[in-house]
Amino acid sequence: MSEEHSEDLEDRIFFLEKQEVTVDDFDAAGFILDIGGGGEGIIGQLKGRQVVAVDPSKRELEEAADGPLKIVMDAGDMRFLDETFEVVTSFFTLLYISGSEHEKVFREASRVLKPGGRFLIWDVDLPQRLDEQREVVAFYLSVKLPDSEIDTGYGTKWPEQRQGLAYYRELAQQVGFIACAQSQNGRVFQLE
Repeated sequence: MSEEHSEDLEDRIFFLEKQEVTVDDFDAAGFILDIGGGGEGIIGQLKGRQVVAVDPSKRELEEAADGPLKIVMDAGDMRFLDETFEVVTSFFTLLYISGSEHEKVFREASRVLKPGGRFLIWDVDLPQRLDEQREVVAFYLSVKLPDSEIDTGYGTKWPEQRQGLAYYRELAQQVGFIACAQSQNGRVFQLE
C-alpha cells in the first residue's frame, strides 16, 4: 500500500480511545455457542473444545485458534435445533451486524438457548457519528484473559443510531431476556 493511500484511509477513520476488557472464565455446562467466533476467537481461546463458533466469514473462522468447532453460519438464521445450548456468547460481534439485524440475532439466540440459559455479550458503546468526514469508527482493544493478554483492534461503519449497553439491554428485554448482570468500563460493556 502506498503512503498516500494509507493517509487517505486514515483520513476516513475516526479512532476512539484504546479500550480494555477483562474476560474471566465463566461456568458453562455443555457446548457454548459463540456468535462471531472467528478472528481472535476469544471465547474459543478461553473455553476450547466446549465452543461451537459460528461466523459468516470462512476466512475469519480459519484465522481462529484450534479448539472450537467452527461453522460458517449467519447468526440471524442459525440451523441449530431449539434449546440446544446453555450459553450463547457474542464477543465484539454486534458492532459488525447491521442494526436492522440485531433483533433477528437476539431472537435466534433466545431460540437456541435452553430454558434458563445465558446470553453473554461483550461489546462497545458506539455513539452516533461524531465526524461526518470519517465513515469508519475504530478502536484498539486490550483483552485480558486468565492466562494471556491479546492486543487487537476493531473497526466498522458508523451505526445509524447509538449502540451501547442501554440499546442492547432494551433489545434483550423486548425479545424476552431478563438482564441479570451488566458492567461498563470506558466504552466497553458486558451484559448477561
